[in-house]
Amino acid sequence: MMNIRKATLEDAKAIASVHVESWKTTYKGIVPSAYLQELKVAEKEELWKRILQQDHHHIFVAEEYGTVCGFISGGNNRVKEGTLAEYEGELYAIYLLKEAQRKGYGKKLVSAFIKDLWNDGIRSLIVWVLNDNPSKHFYERLGAAVVGEETIEIGGKALKEICYGWKELEQLL
Repeated sequence: MMNIRKATLEDAKAIASVHVESWKTTYKGIVPSAYLQELKVAEKEELWKRILQQDHHHIFVAEEYGTVCGFISGGNNRVKEGTLAEYEGELYAIYLLKEAQRKGYGKKLVSAFIKDLWNDGIRSLIVWVLNDNPSKHFYERLGAAVVGEETIEIGGKALKEICYGWKELEQLL
């Protein structure tokens, strides 16, 4: 049984666990293994406790039989200049445990998230994705277009990140 619901402060540890575990499986071979090995649930739990208390941060969890197996997080666009600043919202993170992938949970998380953004007056959206992340095709299937790119550094390695955008969120409602 699957359920999508708004996250609460009590979900911080479960979200942190999904965050760390999904990074270790999704980014294996992309991000340096030493960096992935250093990821700690306790540190991410503190981060998520702070995030879950922020205003205008939209966070939902996916549960499978009552256990959190994924989450989505986002809010206002953090890009403040250039053409990407035209987009009102940003999807900061969406992660599912490996065993919860390819079951439709990602689409359901995006749907709940988009409705929440829409209710907050946000009508366009971007998301940054590592170019080597095979999950980037998920956004393409949802109708996103590549609207930008940059190079970032994770664990001492330069990685290409691409930005997908939706000018009209109405298409995802």
